[in-house]
Amino acid sequence: MEVTIAIDDIHPEKGWGIPGDDCMAYLEELNKEFGAKFTLFIPSNYHNCFPISENKQWIDWLKSKKYFELAAHGHFHMCERKDIGECEFYELDTADKVKSRIQMMMDEWNAVGHKPIGWRNPGWLAHPESVKCLGPNFKYAAVHYEHNHNLQWDCKMLYGADGIHESNIELHEGRIMFQSHIAGDWNDNCWNESNYEQMRLSLDHLTTTPEINIEFKTLGELI
Repeated sequence: MEVTIAIDDIHPEKGWGIPGDDCMAYLEELNKEFGAKFTLFIPSNYHNCFPISENKQWIDWLKSKKYFELAAHGHFHMCERKDIGECEFYELDTADKVKSRIQMMMDEWNAVGHKPIGWRNPGWLAHPESVKCLGPNFKYAAVHYEHNHNLQWDCKMLYGADGIHESNIELHEGRIMFQSHIAGDWNDNCWNESNYEQMRLSLDHLTTTPEINIEFKTLGELI
């Protein structure tokens, strides 16, 4: 059985995915103990304050960890509208706007010498025009059952909804697909100490149950 663990909102801010952060230590420990792998969804210029082009050393550090996949998670991860949270590509509602933002995002990734093959919408939602423009740029889109609204992507669609804080795990297309956020106080599904311990319990159960044969993969390795 394939098991994936995806983590959103990684960016080079203290507490959000830099060397020395507790959250990154948790991931390293799970890799050492269980062989876990992780797909990291990274905004290319989080809140217009953390452009990855100015943090190539950080990107190189992440890439040096062979249990990480680096994937795209929007550009700014924020909106001008205040009523839709940080659903950046839901706010962009014309092809010209979307293509312009995609170019900004890809320029950042090109500057650090990495081409992500995977995508997740910031805030989960995307406008149909965004979906049309985004799909051809990626090999897969990681979407949520409850938030995709039957939109069809011009790339592989990977579903998942289980949080790392949950003990009731469901199968998605025969796989276990965890999703989470690296940090933040707006939900319970982030990498704090209690959720790390819950994840250890879940992975220990999966890896020690004789009837279950576990193989950890990044989302990109499913394609």
